[in-house]
Amino acid sequence: MRFHYSLICVALFVLVAIAFSTPSSAAAGGTLTGTVTDPKGATIADAVVSVIDPVSNQTSTAATDSQGKYKLEGLPPGTYAVTVTAKGFRDARRENVKIEEDKSTLADFKLDLAVVESAVTVATAVKANTEATYRQLRKNADESGAFSGNVFTVNNLVLKKDAATFTLKSGELYFLAPVEGRVTGAVFLGDGELTLIPPTESEKSSLAIFIDDKVLTEQFNELVLRFTDKTFEELKASPNASPNATGSQAGKARDAYRDKQSLMRKQLRTNLDLRTLMDVYSPKLPGYFLAFINGKRYSKLIYRVDPLGLAEVPPEEVALISYGTQDGGVWTSFHLAGEYATGRALSSQDHRVFDITHHEIETQIKGAEIIATDRISFVALSSRRVLPFSLYPSLRVKTVKDEQGKELDFVQEAKEEDGDFGVILPAPMQSGKSYVLSVSYQGGDALADLGGGNYFLIPRESWYPSNAGALFGDRAIFDVTVRYPRSNVFVGTGAPVGAETEEADARVAKWSSGATELAVAGFNYGKFKKKELDDKESGYGIEFYANTQLAPDMKQMEDQIKIAEMVTGENIENLTGGEIRSNSGSTTKGGDLAINSAQNALRIYNSYFGRLPYTRVAMTQQPAGNFGQAWPTLVYMPYTAFLDPTQRHNLFGSSQAAGDSFWQYVGPHEVAHQWWGHVVGWSSYRDQWMSEGFAEFSASLWVQQVKGIGKFISFWEEQRKMIVDPQVATKGRKPYTIGPITAGYRLNTGKTGGAARFLIYPKGAYALHMLRMLMYDSRDKTGDPDARFKAMMQDFVKTYFNQDASTEDFKRVVEKHMTPEMDLDGNRRMDWFFNQWVYGTEVPAYKFEYSLSSSDGKTVLSGRITQSGVSDKFRMRVPVWVDFGKGWVRLGAATLVGDSSLDLPQIPLAQQPKKVAIAALNDVLATDIQTNKR
Repeated sequence: MRFHYSLICVALFVLVAIAFSTPSSAAAGGTLTGTVTDPKGATIADAVVSVIDPVSNQTSTAATDSQGKYKLEGLPPGTYAVTVTAKGFRDARRENVKIEEDKSTLADFKLDLAVVESAVTVATAVKANTEATYRQLRKNADESGAFSGNVFTVNNLVLKKDAATFTLKSGELYFLAPVEGRVTGAVFLGDGELTLIPPTESEKSSLAIFIDDKVLTEQFNELVLRFTDKTFEELKASPNASPNATGSQAGKARDAYRDKQSLMRKQLRTNLDLRTLMDVYSPKLPGYFLAFINGKRYSKLIYRVDPLGLAEVPPEEVALISYGTQDGGVWTSFHLAGEYATGRALSSQDHRVFDITHHEIETQIKGAEIIATDRISFVALSSRRVLPFSLYPSLRVKTVKDEQGKELDFVQEAKEEDGDFGVILPAPMQSGKSYVLSVSYQGGDALADLGGGNYFLIPRESWYPSNAGALFGDRAIFDVTVRYPRSNVFVGTGAPVGAETEEADARVAKWSSGATELAVAGFNYGKFKKKELDDKESGYGIEFYANTQLAPDMKQMEDQIKIAEMVTGENIENLTGGEIRSNSGSTTKGGDLAINSAQNALRIYNSYFGRLPYTRVAMTQQPAGNFGQAWPTLVYMPYTAFLDPTQRHNLFGSSQAAGDSFWQYVGPHEVAHQWWGHVVGWSSYRDQWMSEGFAEFSASLWVQQVKGIGKFISFWEEQRKMIVDPQVATKGRKPYTIGPITAGYRLNTGKTGGAARFLIYPKGAYALHMLRMLMYDSRDKTGDPDARFKAMMQDFVKTYFNQDASTEDFKRVVEKHMTPEMDLDGNRRMDWFFNQWVYGTEVPAYKFEYSLSSSDGKTVLSGRITQSGVSDKFRMRVPVWVDFGKGWVRLGAATLVGDSSLDLPQIPLAQQPKKVAIAALNDVLATDIQTNKR
């Protein structure tokens, strides 16, 4: 629920009119004047003087003229703080400046020269959060009479908002005072009812997880509304609403509104005032609607409709969300009703306000502080004024400038609250026109110094201002220049541009993505030792960076879990099962193993998916032990992956954890993300299974070719058990019953725990594995049984190269390459497969009974396959395998429909087999497979 904005001001002289309210209409206020000079007494033009009310934090601002003079008039009597900023000078601040009615106060300032640093110079001029309309929205409910103006008595008033119907049976409706002529909030107190009917069967099933019903009917006695659509006009014009002159509950309405305002700011950390401002400044565009429902059964529900899409479920526009402890999460979400009616309810929708094309980032690392300026080039996709950006809240914006260097207003509240960042332009953008903004910012807490030369970049997607309207970054060219201490090593995305240089005690490195747009850019940083290999066969340079020692605080696994949760947004289980027993060790010895693993993975994936547009891949150590992450050309590996089982046992105290396959397969999985997630991205959260699931599947190819068929079968058995067995992490539920893989990270809720990890990874992988096995052809003329599958996957990569693909996009490519044996519906479509395994939740069970007999001196196989636990239309091709002592050989496949049995014809075999099985390579996902020889 993140929205980000910033404000633009082009005038040299700015007076924020909303800064203070006068005590009476007759009061003229006082005046503050003065002159700003440099250390030698020369006047300074264009210095910014800000007068700050220390109680309300409201600010009036003016700039000095060519003579260094400034003047602010109409200031209410009181005591203020005054700050002065000017480019090239240190900021000055004076406390307790007294302003008196009808009097002029003189305050001269002499500014010291700023210390010249090799880093980007960051000067503060225009203050955050001072734009007039934004301040009104922010403070609108603070006045005691905020809900006294528009009050109505309502009886059986019906408010329809997409799939939800609010019936206000009896009570009073209080409207918030208007801003810029628009009412943007209301509170209903009385007796009401909400009815919500999701538009699809899968979403009805999702809702049923929380309420044991597919339709929500909830009684409520309080409804707090935020909106910029026509809600005010609809309610006021209803014949079931009549003006109420008394409004005796205005104070209660104000308290209810401010309670939800505090919830958004302090707990959910979403700046609704900024989202509102977007529509206030674009009144002709569709607005949003949000309702806080204080129900009798469920008191922590939020229903949202937003045509710009919702951050939790992009690009879907409608959602019911709970912020409760036991049932928190997205209960149901979907597209607008009109989009279903017109066939536009697609995950490929683009709700972005603008499209970033280029980031030019100048940054300096000082200790754990980042000081940076990002010159952002973008193209307008709409006519809006407010531009939403994502920036980690502890990175505080100092200035925003336009292409001409004029300082612009911006919005960024406290980092501990709804610290969203964004820009407000002086006029609406022209769709299709190019713009440039320069954002200077700095701060700590984004780069964590964990000791021993170990650093952790926490906001890997938002250490620079990225597009808040994009799901996973906004593909752009990245050029990054960084200055950092010579004792450390910096590893970026893309490739180095020339050799590093030195300035004083700093190194200067330049990194670029070249002509290849990247969805995200990041870096790793620390006291690294480097190994590298130029692999001629794969065509990539492979690098390995490891620290010479583990971070001192590695002994507390809770710290690492916290880091992982901050990065992934997931509740991550403690994988170790015990305390860390030793904090000593080095990962540098694991360099050869890491390089070898990456080398094999790159060669295998080249063969199956085609070449990457990159020239290098860096495997880098991160000081977190239980997860990995991959950015373009840059892999963040858990330090534990570079330790041997003995070292891991010493660290974690568990022989099982020490030998867990996670550490063996995390490298190939993360390398695979160079293809799945970066070269081919995902269109929406419903398509993210193609990133995580495809990467997990890719790891199985590595296991098969590097570890052998036995490990390959074991790999898929582990995946199967994750999907079908009840898990502690899913609160005892069988993961496959919770929802389809297209629900993405929505699967993680207070009711279902961390279900996403047990579905979008393993079941997403299984979907691709089953497609591979359906296309498997041991009689291929080239001698490669995977030839058809490889052609399909390479076509998919080529078709959506450096683009975001949807599940339907992938389905069309599968249909292009499907074999006749896959056409179970006889229509050249793969609906049957995707409806069952991707959009569905059914998993069958199988029983195989077989016998071997002799006829004319030959062995004959006969048997029966039974499919159960599925609906009548469920169908699957089930392969039959035999092993004559040299590995599994596929005989063919049987098609079963619903709960049914199929007798195999008598199959003559060349010799007596040692083993006979169905789905011997875990070809079909099943809850259980029983094999009995008769």
